[in-house]
Amino acid sequence: MEDSKYVLFGAGQVGRTFVDVIGRENVICFLDNDLQKIGKKKYGIPVLSMDNAKEIINNHCIVVTVGKEKKNEIISQLNSSNVKSIYFEELQRQLLKKKIESRTDYIDIYYKAVGWIKDKIVDNKGIINRTGLDKPYPEVTGYFIPSLIRWGYRDIAISFAKWLCEIQKPDGSWYDTEDKQPYIFDSAQILKGLLSARHLYPEVDMNIRKGCDWILSNMEENGRLPSPRENDFGDEKTFAEFIHIYCLSPLVEAGEILNIPEYREKAYRILYYYKEHVYDKIMNFSLLSHFYAYIMEGLLDMGEEKMVRQAMENISCLQKENGSIPGYSNVGWICSTGLFQMALVWFRIGEMEKGNKAFQYACKMQNASGGWFGSYLSEENPEECNTYFPNSEISWAVKYFLDALYWKNKMDFERQAHRFKSTINFSDGRYQVIENIVKCLLDKRSEMVKVADLGCGKGAYLKNLYKVFPEVKYVAVDLSETVMGYMGSLDVDKRQGSLTNIPYEDNAFDCVYTCEALEHAIDIESAVREMSRVTKPGGVIAIIDKNKDMLGYYDIGEWEQWFDEEELSEVMSKYCRNISVIKEVGFEKSANGLFYAWIGVAK
Repeated sequence: MEDSKYVLFGAGQVGRTFVDVIGRENVICFLDNDLQKIGKKKYGIPVLSMDNAKEIINNHCIVVTVGKEKKNEIISQLNSSNVKSIYFEELQRQLLKKKIESRTDYIDIYYKAVGWIKDKIVDNKGIINRTGLDKPYPEVTGYFIPSLIRWGYRDIAISFAKWLCEIQKPDGSWYDTEDKQPYIFDSAQILKGLLSARHLYPEVDMNIRKGCDWILSNMEENGRLPSPRENDFGDEKTFAEFIHIYCLSPLVEAGEILNIPEYREKAYRILYYYKEHVYDKIMNFSLLSHFYAYIMEGLLDMGEEKMVRQAMENISCLQKENGSIPGYSNVGWICSTGLFQMALVWFRIGEMEKGNKAFQYACKMQNASGGWFGSYLSEENPEECNTYFPNSEISWAVKYFLDALYWKNKMDFERQAHRFKSTINFSDGRYQVIENIVKCLLDKRSEMVKVADLGCGKGAYLKNLYKVFPEVKYVAVDLSETVMGYMGSLDVDKRQGSLTNIPYEDNAFDCVYTCEALEHAIDIESAVREMSRVTKPGGVIAIIDKNKDMLGYYDIGEWEQWFDEEELSEVMSKYCRNISVIKEVGFEKSANGLFYAWIGVAK
């Protein structure tokens, strides 16, 4: 329907509500059969009879704004006069669908970024340094590993870890892209990657230990952690020695995993040294935003949230209305990766509005290739000279896009935990689909049946299943630890994770299901691939979610997506056989095609 202004039939409460939806300025008039309303104004809008509005009626499709009990009567009245009409709920859905489809396509931004990563891997070893220097960069390859694991790219993460173990120097250090000299910072970021890959590639333990020992061999007795070379940091206006704060968390983690308390003790001694000697520089925006954000995240990793909150308040004063933050405190141009990193820090401390503004601006700077230059000129100062890789796409910008997006999603769900439903009716069609699957498994198998609820929320489905089939072993996975806390004493194994990073071993379950969670997973194939990985061959994978044809029924988030029956079936067919789709799955005493269930047998 193309009309920009509307004629509404029904000047009652439904009409008033719809006026609020579309705006009073977009309503020409009301039509009504009630003689007491005709000739007057309701809500500042004239009310006419059909006889008095023939010319208007002939030029517009009439929106019927009455309750369902009168809907058919009014539509029949209009049809008998050959007047085109549409019920307000249908128009509302059309308008909402149009609004959703006209938004910035953030899902496309994600897929373009992932495509950039895949295109920039060198010989299955590591990610490039930047365009123009297409050699694998050990440092960034290292800290890309946890990002890849989070988003379901385990195979790439493992290949990165293997290459990094191969190129470690005998003294435990790692060198730069050109293999010329060792760096503490680079080595520490590689340790982060190896630690995150340890459960996938256990051979890394000796590499981790050697790396930690080399880093700490550079530490002075007072806690200072200087670079092996005095000139590594130049004039310390771009980056400085206290950036080594971002090197401490892997020492702490390695100390705990390898049972070497000395690593943890020395890491905190280093932290206290820099807090004592460069506190003012830490608390004030004194470096390039990229490097300054390293320090903020490093402090968070070491438990210094209070310091970070105070320092980020200073950054807030520099954030513009459009969300951007300058690359330095005294310039206008923007460092792309620094902006993603600042967003990440804000997300981690719960400052969602500031984080979202920064993240959205950084997303919009994405190049057509899927990557980001190191810096961009600001709208207000186009004559400036931006100095941080202005014509090279840097690999670490894509890494921090992925990390910021992860934390955005996680903290959104933590913040909204109280809104999720804690129960579902036993007669609800969505629940019935899952109950029937579990019943069939029990009928066929004599051994213990293991079932995983992925994106479990408050455990509404699990609570019902546990009552009906208490003999089944259940597990629950959700991005939000807060929301899982609402399960109380329910006897299930609860683990924090996501659909693209399920924290269980291969072939662990007889059935995995996800209900209204795939729509938030972003990377759909990664999620389905992960569901397949943890499902035994011959086990059941079930997805209950919303049908794309019903887009506009509800408003949805910018990172949410509904599914085409055939497209999702095609993705599942790579990992499943015998795929079936149940259409018009009932929900809340209704079945209108909003929910579908996709069910497959794991290969």
